[in-house]
Amino acid sequence: MKLQKAFFILLLSTLSLFATPNRAWNKQNIFVNVNRELLNGDAHLLQNLTRLQNFYNSRQNRPIWLSNRGIKGKKVMQLLSSIQKDTTLDPRSHINKKAKKLKKDLERKHTNASIIRLELELTTLYYDFLQHTIYGEIDWKSFDAYLAQNQANGIDSNWVRYPLYFDILSLMSQENVIQTLNQVTPHGYNYKKLTSALYRLYKIKWQGGWGRLPAVKSIKKGQSGSIVAKLRKRLSISGDYRPCSTKVSNNYFGTCLEKAVMRFQKRHNSVADGVVGRGTQQLLNISVNSKINKILLNIDRIKWLPRNATERHIVVNIPEYMLHYYEYGREKKTLRVIVGDTKHPTPIFSDTLSYITLNPYWKLPPGIIRKEVVPAMLKDPNYMKKHGLEAHETWEENSSVVSLKGINWSEYLSEESKFPYRLMQPPGPKNALGKIKFKFPNKFSVYLHDTPTKHLFKRKKRAFSHGCIRLSQPFSLLKSLSKNEPYISSAEVKHILSTKQKKEIDLTRDIPIHLVYLTAWVNANNQLMFGDDIYKYDRYQRRVIR
Repeated sequence: MKLQKAFFILLLSTLSLFATPNRAWNKQNIFVNVNRELLNGDAHLLQNLTRLQNFYNSRQNRPIWLSNRGIKGKKVMQLLSSIQKDTTLDPRSHINKKAKKLKKDLERKHTNASIIRLELELTTLYYDFLQHTIYGEIDWKSFDAYLAQNQANGIDSNWVRYPLYFDILSLMSQENVIQTLNQVTPHGYNYKKLTSALYRLYKIKWQGGWGRLPAVKSIKKGQSGSIVAKLRKRLSISGDYRPCSTKVSNNYFGTCLEKAVMRFQKRHNSVADGVVGRGTQQLLNISVNSKINKILLNIDRIKWLPRNATERHIVVNIPEYMLHYYEYGREKKTLRVIVGDTKHPTPIFSDTLSYITLNPYWKLPPGIIRKEVVPAMLKDPNYMKKHGLEAHETWEENSSVVSLKGINWSEYLSEESKFPYRLMQPPGPKNALGKIKFKFPNKFSVYLHDTPTKHLFKRKKRAFSHGCIRLSQPFSLLKSLSKNEPYISSAEVKHILSTKQKKEIDLTRDIPIHLVYLTAWVNANNQLMFGDDIYKYDRYQRRVIR
């Protein structure tokens, strides 16, 4: 009997037993022992019986790992070697353990029964690996509970996910495993370069990692001693130290080592002064295991970001405090930004930029009125006048200004009492939105805008807003966008900005914008970077071992 025909008969019997064991027992006594063998000893296989049955039924019970000539060795090895090379898989995972077991099983002689079991185990393994490759291992249910707790505590935390749908059962029927895995692997956000950086960290781990530096007040240029030698070794291991042409003692802190310290500081979003103070020492003493876990977490975050390729798009990486503008995959513009503070976190989501407002009005949300304006007015009755705030009966900017003389401000401290007027700030030097606002209408009422508080962009850590993103150079971004917008004239924009006239400019084609939270990434210069876990999401967003 040919192998494929034998597989059909045995597989039909096996799957029939899984669905209706009593009937299969009565009709197919010849396969009772085989079926008992298949059913015993593999709880994971049993959990996937319905999926297996549906998959093989859709294929008229044709195997995917077997042919008339026997096991498809090339296809099987493509799967097993891909699993072995995947550094994003936890060594303790079910996928890794099963792959190692099946590799050994392949070396044995097989009966018809063991061939069927091998086929079913490989199919289940492939399904699990595709799930891992597409969706990763973050425990989103637990993280959603954390966000809900934040919401209950008055912190409006939001993280929108964009899972990409794949018909995994159809993918498994494709003959080339490598091509299929490449099809479902993310390609944006320097994903592959981040996995390469992960592998380099694993190599450092396998070689013993790096030692901790002893606590000292500071280490800086001109010093000598064993602590300097330890610092040099630590930075050599992480690739930050690059030997200079001039030979110096390992114990001496010279220009070459100073540059290495500054390189390390820049990669960790720290002040690059070349001095190893307490803050830099803490960063240097983060273990290689911690960095591996951080990269793994961010690799899985990328899997849940939109993957559709577009000609132009904007990315704001919140932990980096930076905006990046891309055209055809190339970074064309970077800007420093200010993001939401810990009480008003900027939401994580994607949308499309559709229009730009010049000389915008700032219309104050009810939360800011109750939490900030009302208490400020109780302390200083001239607060609104000092900040150029006006009260209107409606949101219409040309509506009449209302006098608030004699109003009982303390009445509106409570959430139950709704403030009866609309507060807004007209265009001008005091306007909190500055001169330009980039709108991508969304349920979070978040947008990009200018700001009069330019001095804050000098700070390394820039989480000061109520959730919106303040731009260091909004006109520069507008100018970059205008190159693809025939109806935007830089000269006309400059003229309008010199006045207080409000004007809205529609974009001819919407630009996707992604607000992301990556605390580890590879930048345009192929450097592995680490950012601030501003909202403590790294702490509460965890991967699970499956």
